[in-house]
Amino acid sequence: MKRNPRKAGRDHAGFRTIVSGMTNIALAHLKGRRRPSAIIAAIVWCAALGLAIGGVARGDVVLAVGALGAMVMALALPAYTRLSGIVMPAGLATGVLTFSLAAFVVGEWSGAYTWNWWWDIALHLVSAAVLALVGHALVLLVSAGAPPRTGLWIGSILAVGFAALVGAAWELMEFSIDAIFGTNAQRSGLRDTMGDVAANITGAIYGAVAGQLALKRGTRLPLSGLLLDFCNSNRLIYGAWPGVPFHQTSGQPDNDVTTRMETT
Repeated sequence: MKRNPRKAGRDHAGFRTIVSGMTNIALAHLKGRRRPSAIIAAIVWCAALGLAIGGVARGDVVLAVGALGAMVMALALPAYTRLSGIVMPAGLATGVLTFSLAAFVVGEWSGAYTWNWWWDIALHLVSAAVLALVGHALVLLVSAGAPPRTGLWIGSILAVGFAALVGAAWELMEFSIDAIFGTNAQRSGLRDTMGDVAANITGAIYGAVAGQLALKRGTRLPLSGLLLDFCNSNRLIYGAWPGVPFHQTSGQPDNDVTTRMETT
């Protein structure tokens, strides 16, 4: 079947427009970064762009969609910052891009899920740890970033619960996709699902403990700096954030801070 040259031209023009827009956002995101981290980030973004272009040129739908999807997910963070004013931690967008490429391109396209039994587990561990840190950030919203009156371990339990909830929703989505479309997202079925659940809980526990140590002692374990950077950068929503380590005395936001937030 012959392709319509005009339609093909429009398709390529549309693709170039999308890539150009995504590149501009990515370049704006990289401005102001420290040189070593900016170089690493630039390499990752260029690799993703190269994979997307290569996938389109070869007609490899899985590769093209995987690489472009990874870039879209990563660029959603700086785009959200522009719309809301909520500042994301430095390097988070590049981290999301790296994770997405590891899942979509390395995992699905290259088949790492099949020939590396630990690949899927590693991704579940990392994602659950980050989700637990997100859970800590959500808990701190209640007190506007001030040390809560309850022990930090309460927040850790809620953080693990949040990560486990998202993980369970993901497994339910995989099951639904397999049931509706006849795919094999769950691979070995129950064994794969239980392994994912165990990895999710393990990663969530690590993230919750790392977040608690970061708040209580200022200890920066791997990934936990994301929580501190996010709270430090967003005084708009964490107006009573005192910095770390937390000193749980009254556990309540300062009255003047609370008044200013209510007035705003």
